[in-house]
Amino acid sequence: MRKRVIAAIGLCVVSATILTWGMPTISAGEDFFEKLKKAAEERQRQRQLQQQQQSGQQRQQQQQPQSQQSTQSQQPSSQTQQPRSVPGGGTQRLPDVKPQPSPDFGTTEGTAKIAANAGFLQVVGIKLGMPVKDAQDALKAYNAGYKTEPLTLREYEALPGVLMTPVLHAPNPGGPNATSGDDFHLLITYAPNEAFVWGVVRSMGFGTNATRPPVDSTLAGLREKYGPESSRQPGGNRLIWIYDAQGKQMMGQPAIDMYNLCSQTWQVGQAGSIAGNNPGRDGQFSNSWFDQQLKGGYYYGTGGGSPGGVCHTHSVLDVYYTHAVPAGSAADLMISMTMGAYSRHLEASGVTAAHTHLMTEVGKLNDKRRDEENQRGGMKF
Repeated sequence: MRKRVIAAIGLCVVSATILTWGMPTISAGEDFFEKLKKAAEERQRQRQLQQQQQSGQQRQQQQQPQSQQSTQSQQPSSQTQQPRSVPGGGTQRLPDVKPQPSPDFGTTEGTAKIAANAGFLQVVGIKLGMPVKDAQDALKAYNAGYKTEPLTLREYEALPGVLMTPVLHAPNPGGPNATSGDDFHLLITYAPNEAFVWGVVRSMGFGTNATRPPVDSTLAGLREKYGPESSRQPGGNRLIWIYDAQGKQMMGQPAIDMYNLCSQTWQVGQAGSIAGNNPGRDGQFSNSWFDQQLKGGYYYGTGGGSPGGVCHTHSVLDVYYTHAVPAGSAADLMISMTMGAYSRHLEASGVTAAHTHLMTEVGKLNDKRRDEENQRGGMKF
């Protein structure tokens, strides 16, 4: 019985192999079952090889995206690892520079030195860098009807008795309801610096159509006084003149790049906005841009510096105007104009000196409080 079962199994194996592989050729001297065994082993080997190839292809497909991600992650980010370009510097890359106090900048002495060389820009005879008294005299020479009003900051606890006055306002002599005439804001350095004018903002209204000057002749007058503008912003309503620390004018695309780079830092006085908010009825600012600079430094809101320090070394003349062609008129007429002349170099030096002074006094106040707290007696148990 056992032999018949084995024989039947063997016959089945032989039949399956013949159907799969065909009838093996049996040469003289070669055993039939040995040939059959070799054929089965070859079939098994090919199956294993096919499985290995399929497995290898799957692993390669899975590893390829990971490899690409790894390669991308190893590439440096141009935004985070490369310093920004200085406008007009071509491919030159410069690291960000923060204002640092020195004998020539960020101290009372340095601020006075910068003021002495800022006067190449002026508005109605008021030169940048002028002591406040001289600027007030120049304004009266332009129109004796102007009277300046101080706009101050609220007193800081660490600086008791110190009055800081960042702005002198000279309202239109025609009164608050006047539709024509000029309104002036003088931006000045404050304690512990001597009071120098670092900015002049002039806001002009041109009355009715009967008195409004043509746009062309008005812009021609500006160019005659200040020379060709560095750039005219898209839309045409803003003209800018930008000068480096040596007073050399920048032109074209480098000037546009500079303006775009620094405009967030150059907030004070920009486009007629003096401090970010209006003073109270007591003529005091509260939490204004001046306060933010005083507490956080010149770059309090923009990351701490600029490429090569360009945003705290330049001067700017910024002119913005509105205009219209009245019905029945062929001329484009001015409606209003705001022009501002700024020495951002002088501004930043004054802010840095004031910020350093305030932080020093805050440190002293904190030390005093700490000593007083340490002298308190403990609880008795």
